[in-house]
Amino acid sequence: MESDEYTPLLYTFSLPTLTDIAQNPEALSTDREPKTVRDNDLPCTSRSVHGAVAGGDRTKRRGASKRRSRARRVGSDNDVRRLRPFIASPFMPITTKPKNEPSDFLKRQKEPRSRSPTKYGTLLPKEEKRKELQTKQESENLVKTEPLDEAVAPLTGRKRADSESSDSSESETSESTDSSESYTKFSDLTRKQWATMGMLAVANLCSTVAFSCIAPFYPTEAKQKGMSSTKIGIIFGVFELVMFVTAPLLGKYMTAIGSKRMFTAGLFLTGVTAILFGFLNFLPSGGLFFWTSLVIRCLEALGDACFVTSSFAISAKCFPGRIATVVGLIETFAGLGYTAGPVIGAVLYQYGGFQMPFLVLGSLLILATVVSIFLVEDVEDEEAEDTKGMLGMLRMPVIWLMVFAVVICAISLSFFDPTLSNHLESFKLSTTMVGLMFLLCGGIYTLTAPLWGLIIDQWNCCYLLMFFGSCATVISMLFVGPSPIFGMEKNLVVIGLSLSLFGVAAGALYIPTFQNCLNAVKKHGYEDNFQTYGCVSGVFQAAFAFGAFLGPTLGGFGVEQIGFEWTTTIIAVINVVFIIFMCQFFAIRKLTGNDDDDENSTDADSETSKMKA
Repeated sequence: MESDEYTPLLYTFSLPTLTDIAQNPEALSTDREPKTVRDNDLPCTSRSVHGAVAGGDRTKRRGASKRRSRARRVGSDNDVRRLRPFIASPFMPITTKPKNEPSDFLKRQKEPRSRSPTKYGTLLPKEEKRKELQTKQESENLVKTEPLDEAVAPLTGRKRADSESSDSSESETSESTDSSESYTKFSDLTRKQWATMGMLAVANLCSTVAFSCIAPFYPTEAKQKGMSSTKIGIIFGVFELVMFVTAPLLGKYMTAIGSKRMFTAGLFLTGVTAILFGFLNFLPSGGLFFWTSLVIRCLEALGDACFVTSSFAISAKCFPGRIATVVGLIETFAGLGYTAGPVIGAVLYQYGGFQMPFLVLGSLLILATVVSIFLVEDVEDEEAEDTKGMLGMLRMPVIWLMVFAVVICAISLSFFDPTLSNHLESFKLSTTMVGLMFLLCGGIYTLTAPLWGLIIDQWNCCYLLMFFGSCATVISMLFVGPSPIFGMEKNLVVIGLSLSLFGVAAGALYIPTFQNCLNAVKKHGYEDNFQTYGCVSGVFQAAFAFGAFLGPTLGGFGVEQIGFEWTTTIIAVINVVFIIFMCQFFAIRKLTGNDDDDENSTDADSETSKMKA
């Protein structure tokens, strides 16, 4: 066995040998030239040199030579290491280590060190410290989330999934988040999505033009066929009544029919009925003309309800990050169609007769149907397994609040159609000037509708805009008369300013409602699919159709009974009631502690991400 690296004197197994060397220091002071040790010269195992067996001088010389050779070999000049003072305790264990293996002290000196930010150094490299910290954080998060998942599982009725399923769900969530975020900016839209958006806008433009183009000339033609004013009013009002009845049903069964199929079929039906309406003047006077007009008008309303309801659902599915903006764009073209429809109809009727407006607009709608087959994006109409249905939505107070807002907005908009021209007769205005007064309301609504959508998507302030819209509607309705409670004279400038203000207010009140309805149903557990979009769109369109039916019907009756000024005052009071309901709604939510705003559609996603983090 070899000696230790730091104790070269520990050469043999026997501790008494050290004492022999200590008693004979002359062995270390003799000639230091090394001598070759014979193989048969074994180390002495006796306890003392003085106790050797008598064997004569030869035995003594052999023992002395052995001791000198050992001392010279250990302490010779050929040895690289110099001897150091050695102090050995009789109780110190004699252990040895391989000569080539470094000690623990040298190992610690050779380990790399890295400086910490505090300049005190560290024994671990930075990479090892980072991995250790990351592992510790992951273990802490796992400990925190496991009890939380176990506590939440009984409430949700779901079992906590294993690690593989959780990883897959996290990947699906990240993919859906990325897909929704990709639609947040218009620069990220593909050509197919731009084409879909353009097709939705053009379809709404053509349909509203076909609906409103009959206003300048149909009453005159109908009177020549022997129809009364009441029957003419029924022909106009039945359009909105059919939409009110059919829109909720179409929204409910949209996934069974198919959103794109419903959109194209609705466009085609509207185009065909528009063309058929142009041949009514060939029918004889009397009941046949009235009933044929009524049936064709009902079919046209059914087609309009099909593609309008599906267009809102397609917008919500294809553009989840820009719902309010796309709805505002659709309403811009719809408002443009309502505003420009009578002008287009009058021009075409003047130069081509009764058939020309319907042939042109019907052909455009059929052409739009063919184009939409190729341009409108194909979307999956997945149906929820555990759908709660439309009745579940109608149990939510916030849905009724939004329905109230849509109804009073539609009443206020449609009220002016049969009554404003008679209200302006005292000013002896030309037909062009009367048309410009209508344009103040409809035109400003058309221009400001996309602005409200952008504001909602940017700052998420739906309820604030609705509050502003309802307050502005109250002011405009009180001064467009003006209301008798002010004792003011009727002024054309005040009426023009009031109509302009109402155009701004109508967009602020109407545009946020669809976004709020979607946020509310998602918050109450409805899945993000076409079944939900169809139901919300059906309720939304039914509410607007109901208000558009009540506006001209009850509004015209009110003007005949109490006058234009008091009727507008009543409409203003209805808007005040809506403001009170909205304030009461928020007050109750504050008192009950359920004040997490429905505008924050991503609250559930953010809470889920916090739990995962």
